[in-house]
Amino acid sequence: MKFDATTFTNFIIGSLYFYLFILFLFTLYIGWRSFHKKRMNKQEPVQIDPKVATEMAKKITEEAAMHRKERQEEKN
Repeated sequence: MKFDATTFTNFIIGSLYFYLFILFLFTLYIGWRSFHKKRMNKQEPVQIDPKVATEMAKKITEEAAMHRKERQEEKN
């Protein structure tokens, strides 16, 4: 196979387009990542009233106990 200046030039130009494409994808990734980091930092944590939280906890424990009781009855 013969390597002349045209083949070498085409290889260099093709490589440049490939590296430009990779650079473009990398910049898109960095932009997308920074956009989502900024967006996630703006969200505030949900504040639940302590009274509501205790009622929810009681209900969850009652349902868990009821579920355990049902499973024990199924085993017997």
